[in-house]
Amino acid sequence: MRFYLIIFLFCTISLSAIDLNLPLSAAQNATAGLTLLYSTPAAVAQNPASGQNGVETSATHLFGMQELPYYNVHACYRFRNFHIHLGESYLDHKYYTESCTSLSLGYTWQEVSAGIGVRLLRNEVTGYHDGSASLIDAGLKWDNDRISTALAIHNVMQSEFLELSLPIVILWESCYRITEKSSFAIGMEKEDDFDFSFKFAGKYQPFSVMSILAGYQFEPDRLGIGTVFEVKKFFVCYSVRTHQYLDLTHYISVGYEIKN
Repeated sequence: MRFYLIIFLFCTISLSAIDLNLPLSAAQNATAGLTLLYSTPAAVAQNPASGQNGVETSATHLFGMQELPYYNVHACYRFRNFHIHLGESYLDHKYYTESCTSLSLGYTWQEVSAGIGVRLLRNEVTGYHDGSASLIDAGLKWDNDRISTALAIHNVMQSEFLELSLPIVILWESCYRITEKSSFAIGMEKEDDFDFSFKFAGKYQPFSVMSILAGYQFEPDRLGIGTVFEVKKFFVCYSVRTHQYLDLTHYISVGYEIKN
């Protein structure tokens, strides 16, 4: 039953399924896509204004299905006030494949960061279509000691795929650091022709090498939870996320933080 539901999702609504804004890391899987709670190099692909130094690779089987592997690798490097990011995402299925190569540049001035990114998207549904598109994203972020706020707009030029316009997606979030060990974030996602999707998430660090992440998303309702372990410059994050109709999505990320 799961197999036919996935084929329906990816094929019968194929054009609206392009660029699904899937979580790019285990941390995003746990926090409903909110990135300010625990920022990793993959966050730059979500918002070009982010600039977390390091390298990160992630893997999952969407909804627990072995036939739906999803892979990510992202790298970001900061030099003075600038940062550059390069990433690759790949979703593979016998009848549906989608890859996305992203390049982002950003600049930070005092408490404000701005960035712009280009994504090269390629999508293929076997026996139906094979095409590509270029999308431009933009982002802003403001950060001080206790509060961070970020805004990203995906596909600002409303690029087309197979002569049909791809949706514009607006992502906003704000994070409040309650204590040195705990933070809380809220956010929303808005895509053309869809209702607002509201999100909230939290982070708690019971030990210096361990953090717990949890998040909830409305419309559609989904719950995520994850654990991050950090040893020196390395980190490992494991998370799970629910779905209204399908099984859990288990996600793991491994990364290395580059110190300037």
